[in-house]
Amino acid sequence: MIEKLSVIVADIDGTMVSKGQMIMPRTKQAVETLHAQGVKFGLSSGRKINQAMFLKKEDWGFPFDFDLLIGMNGGQLWDKEHDEIESYYMLDTDTMREIIRRMEPLHVNPMIYEKDYMVAMYWDEQIHSSMMRNHMDVVITDGDSERICIAPNYNVIFRFSPERTAEVEAFAKTLDCDRYVGIRTSDGIIEFMDPRVNKGMALEKYSIRSGIPLSEIMAFGDMDNDKEMLKTAGWGVCLKNGSDISKSMADAVTEYPVTEDGLGRYLEDHWLNR
Repeated sequence: MIEKLSVIVADIDGTMVSKGQMIMPRTKQAVETLHAQGVKFGLSSGRKINQAMFLKKEDWGFPFDFDLLIGMNGGQLWDKEHDEIESYYMLDTDTMREIIRRMEPLHVNPMIYEKDYMVAMYWDEQIHSSMMRNHMDVVITDGDSERICIAPNYNVIFRFSPERTAEVEAFAKTLDCDRYVGIRTSDGIIEFMDPRVNKGMALEKYSIRSGIPLSEIMAFGDMDNDKEMLKTAGWGVCLKNGSDISKSMADAVTEYPVTEDGLGRYLEDHWLNR
């Protein structure tokens, strides 16, 4: 365990909350207590940093603003002191076209984030669920992939039925190259991005620009896209419901899953009530 705690950064779905659900009471109380004691708190997500992410604090009833946000799995970084969003290693349009073309045999739905809305090739249940969960509008291209590739973007996301996760993930891994990699960020979601982009990279950049050593940062996550962040932080904690690879990269695993207040109970037992 780290000796000094200055910052907590946490993934959202599967870590802070069960996907699409509200924050649980012990997690909310533990974070509020530590923030009142001077510990900074922020989110690290595969989502784009936009108004909806800033407003998560109101959705969850936090009486404070977030101190930092990592978005697009490390492609974006914002913190309160600088109040600007930095971007890293975006995919160019030709690379985006190539990814979509190579994924065509699986007949999965590609999408991107633009400003405060999503752009997807087709309307389906997965896009509808994401729209409702993230409070974002959706532009449907009716099969036109060029509309998705009109400008460089952080990643290309493919959504599909969660039952197909193993099949799609295995195929996506065969496409990895020095320009892009496919990463499972949740059951039913594969995201292609620049190999240099990950949440750990963004956390390092935050440490440098804030002057807060990594040794004073605690990170929480659950899926494969959290593994570099858990390894980079001074203390990385994977939720009990997390993936095997994230558990292997973490310093600790919670005793309870996200559905049983895993993050909050961990902070209570291993920090607040030490």
